[in-house]
Amino acid sequence: MDLCSNVEGLILPNMLDRWFRSLSGEFSIASVRNFIDDHILVETAPKTRWIKAVMKKVHIHAWRMKMDNLPTRFNLSRRGMDLDSIFCPTCNVAVETTSHIFFDCSMAKEIYKRIARRPDINILVTSTYEEWWAWFMTLRLPAKLKMFLGVFYITWWSIWNFRNNSIFGSKPQTKSRILDDIVARSFSWCRSRCNSNFSWIDNHSLISL
Repeated sequence: MDLCSNVEGLILPNMLDRWFRSLSGEFSIASVRNFIDDHILVETAPKTRWIKAVMKKVHIHAWRMKMDNLPTRFNLSRRGMDLDSIFCPTCNVAVETTSHIFFDCSMAKEIYKRIARRPDINILVTSTYEEWWAWFMTLRLPAKLKMFLGVFYITWWSIWNFRNNSIFGSKPQTKSRILDDIVARSFSWCRSRCNSNFSWIDNHSLISL
């Protein structure tokens, strides 16, 4: 009865339906995104770069890594979860933090040594995402080698998958397999998602194992 009394005599204009909100009039996705960016999210540097040659889930993983928002053993222990061990399952010599998994772990360092063995690229040993980003921004790469950033995203994705399979998988993982995965994913994803021609030779100019 209340509803009928409210709509009684209501005449709708001859126009398409639109969403309105109290914040700033007509609703749009962009306006909501800008509101969240300006009032809720903490601004951090550096910003995550998005590359069309890499899948969205890999971008999101790189963003979560930068924000230290991955469920590492250290992060889980800080949230009150009782774990048998908080040490790295790969090397078992240090606490499993985000920085350790992707930069300080002996396996990660070995992978970086074997990425892009080019005379014009000197892989700098870094301990955090911020240090890595500062080093990466000093590189002067040709246009095609901008996909080199995507190779790092894929490397981090492969390291995290190796870590999860080592903990939860039923079959033992071999460290040599992760290098093959990085090469194969870099080639197949860049080849299928880039408009420019990308050959296996180009792939090995980025990654030389």
